[in-house]
Amino acid sequence: MKKDIEKEFLDVLIKKGALRIAPNTKELFVFKSGRKSPNFINIGALTDGESLSKLKITLGNFIGSLLKEKKIEDFDFIFGPAYKGINLAVLACEGLHEIYGINKRYLYDRKEEKVYADKAMDQVIVGAGYFKPGQKILLVDDIITTGGTKVEALDKLKVLGNHKVVGMILIVDRQEKMGDFERVEDKSAVESIEETFDLKVYPLLTMETIFESVKDSLNKEIKQSWIDYYKKYGAIKLQ
Repeated sequence: MKKDIEKEFLDVLIKKGALRIAPNTKELFVFKSGRKSPNFINIGALTDGESLSKLKITLGNFIGSLLKEKKIEDFDFIFGPAYKGINLAVLACEGLHEIYGINKRYLYDRKEEKVYADKAMDQVIVGAGYFKPGQKILLVDDIITTGGTKVEALDKLKVLGNHKVVGMILIVDRQEKMGDFERVEDKSAVESIEETFDLKVYPLLTMETIFESVKDSLNKEIKQSWIDYYKKYGAIKLQ
């Protein structure tokens, strides 16, 4: 089932332009880390109704299958880090309810603390007023590269007090090692998060899967650039 989910959603990424591929090596995408990549994935490009409907069904099926296979514990909330994680958490809740009849609430964090009105409900974490000590949370977000924003999100959840994060769902794991354009660490972002937080990460798609699907359509220059990038920064090797 996961293979079917992967293929269907990758088709959406390509069709809707969320998977961007550089036309040549002089027009590479520059990441915050300074790394220059021949590809870029922007889940924020999925803003039309067709894309959102597919995203809802994809997340619902993926999370539902993980629950059915007992790969993740049952949970009470889906947390989506601001900003792109917010709509993913909303869509995941809708998908789970529509497909499986599973009813969950969502949470998301504020970039700045709320200082007015009902602060108990959403001063730092929106929806926190429904949270009870000891409840369980599933984190959903878009992409992981070096993992910094995911660590920040996990740290923010500490304001809830006693809780357990049962897993992390990602749309895409870029499968890169941590560091920047000059410094390359030994571990990937996923490996670091899993070890540091004792938390399992479940990506819907990996860069290896994406490359295997599109490599025959790439021009020779960009295909080699993609391979070279992962020789330097990758937790996996492409060929």
